[in-house]
Amino acid sequence: MAKIDLTKYKSSPAGKTVDSSEDEVLVKEKYTPFSWFLFNIWGTTRMPYEVNFYCKESGEWFEKLTDPELIRHYILYRRK
Repeated sequence: MAKIDLTKYKSSPAGKTVDSSEDEVLVKEKYTPFSWFLFNIWGTTRMPYEVNFYCKESGEWFEKLTDPELIRHYILYRRK
């Protein structure tokens, strides 16, 4: 299985990355109202339009993804 290419993303001041465990990093995904509608009615999902990463150790938001290619790469290869 391929891994996420961490060179495409910033890391936190504490050294945490977008692929760190949920104990270390909080991930907030934002979806459009239309995406929520599709999920609630038909159970289908779409890519988020924004993904934010918060380091629990340093207490800072360290990465904000809005580029569809970076979001797609993150969603495809993230830790499951």
